[in-house]
Order: sequence, then structure tokens, then C-alpha cells
Amino acid sequence: MRVTRGSDLVVGDWPTSPEVVALLEGAGASLAWDVLADPVVPAARVHDPERASEWLWEVYGDAAEAILGGASEVEVPDVGDRRVRDACRRVAQLNWAGAWWPASVTAGVPALDPAVLTAERAVAVSAVEHLLDDPDAVERALASVVPLGVPTSDPELDALAERVAALAEDYGVAPRPAAALSREGFALAAGGVAATGVTALSGESAVDWSSVPHGAVDAAAPARWAVVRRQGSTVLEVSVVPGPTPGPRLAARFGDVEVRLDGVDATGWITGSAPVSAAVLLLPPDRRVLTVYAPDFAEPTAPDPDAGPRRAAIISYARSRIGSPTATTTERTAR
Repeated sequence: MRVTRGSDLVVGDWPTSPEVVALLEGAGASLAWDVLADPVVPAARVHDPERASEWLWEVYGDAAEAILGGASEVEVPDVGDRRVRDACRRVAQLNWAGAWWPASVTAGVPALDPAVLTAERAVAVSAVEHLLDDPDAVERALASVVPLGVPTSDPELDALAERVAALAEDYGVAPRPAAALSREGFALAAGGVAATGVTALSGESAVDWSSVPHGAVDAAAPARWAVVRRQGSTVLEVSVVPGPTPGPRLAARFGDVEVRLDGVDATGWITGSAPVSAAVLLLPPDRRVLTVYAPDFAEPTAPDPDAGPRRAAIISYARSRIGSPTATTTERTAR
């Protein structure tokens, strides 16, 4: 593995796209796995070598000394105890799932159960507590747990609930009351813009996952737009399929036009419209791009030309995790 030295020491190839990063924040260093490449050994970004030296050897074995000692290339040995590295990988995978899991009715990717996710993450965090940057990480993880309820129909989930209960007792943390996952807006991918006037132009654009909170919209369904002539006026109508946890204030930008997405149509799509000048019909094709974003979360950015294939690969990856014996319990039991 290559070791690059700059403002931070970087081991290996740090993933370039946030959607693929399974991340763990350790004391003095962060570990990252690219979920699409699924490497056994993570990349690392070391910002405090002294603190990182206390645990980095548990991940890189004998190579840790060379990494921190100035080597530009290291070989991580296959032999040795890799339980800590595997535990770090599990926490990182659950962090990724909580931030980027592409729930989509359109693509057939079910939403994760937040009760399973928070419970499994609390147990996973407890296994690597000694190397984390946050000394209260286990307590924080336990405080976020949504009770599973016992018994369930799955012995594995029953065992997980019992493990969390034991941890909570050990750490003196009372899990918060159960809160059901909201699925009111998790609509079927049908319907969309249903213009009642004369549609002069229409199209669709992908939604940038980094521009909206996780779960706010369907990860695979595009946003649709239509320029409609109605009773002598011209309006831009926009609709987008909600995700499993809708609720944040959404907006859209089309050229120089801003549209508040504050309505819901009969199919459950999030909708909005705004009057526009007839000059919008003269926009060149490369400017007929709809950008959906959450104003309190992110500002709209130019489309990433590589995003489509990468996100399709992430959706395919997520589908492969459902029911897989190598996946986390949270991913395997998504439904």
C-alpha cells in the first residue's frame, strides 16, 4: 500500500466519492473502505500519529510501525489477529448504511429498519470503543437505540435485543422509546407530474443524493418537470418520489427558476410549481436540468457526470446485501 505524506498521512487509496465511503473515526486517524471495491484492508488518513500509534497496529499489524516511521510503501501482512479490523469494518459499514443506503421502491431496495440499525451499531461500537475518537461513543450509540421489542420472529434479532439490553445496563443508559419508521411518502414509482394544461416541454433529472437528507426521496427515481401552458400563463411543475423518511423542506432549481416543493399529489409524490416566462421554452437542452435540494441541508451544485453509473452500482450493491450471509444484520434483514 502506498503511503502519502502531506498535511495528513494517507495510507492506501482514499475513496474519492462520499457515497461509497464506509468510514470509522478513530483517535488520531480515520479508516475508510470503498463499499464497491470492498477491500479487506482499509485506507487510512492519519492526522495525529501519536494518538493513532496506540491502535493502528491492530489494523495494519507490523506494517503500522513502518507507516508511522516514514515508509512510502508498506505491505500489510495477512497473518495475525484481525478481529479488531473486522470489528472496525462492521462499524464503518453500519455508518455507511445509515448515511447512504439507497432505499428505493423504484429500484426494489427496501428501507432499513432503524431499530435494527441502531441496535447493531451500538453493539459494534462497543467492540472498538478503545480506539474511537469519542470517549462516550458507546453511551451515545445506546442512547439512539430504538427498541426492537422481544420476542421477534427472528432468533438473531432476539439475541441482538438481549445484547443491547445487557450493554445498556452495563453503561447505565436507558434506550429511548420506540419510534416507528415513517413510510407515508414511500410511494410507488408511478404518477408524477400530471399537467392539466398543454405541456410544452417535459423531462426528468436524477436527484443528487448529497443535496437532500438521507431517506428524504426515493434513491433511484428521477425528479420530473414539465413546462405547462394553462389559461394564458406558463408554469413549471415539478414532482419527486418521496423516500422512507420524508419531511425536510425541499426545493428545486431549473435554470434560474426556483420552485418550492411543498405539495403532495394523489399518488404521494412531492410536488411544486412556479410561474415562469415563456422564454424558458428557449433554454438550450444543456440548461434544461432540474436540481432538487433541501435548502436547510445543502446548496444545489452542478451535476456530476459520473454520478449516474456510480449510484447505479451502489443500488446494485445494496440489493446484493439483502439476505446475504456476509452482510450486516441490518442490511440482511431489510424489508
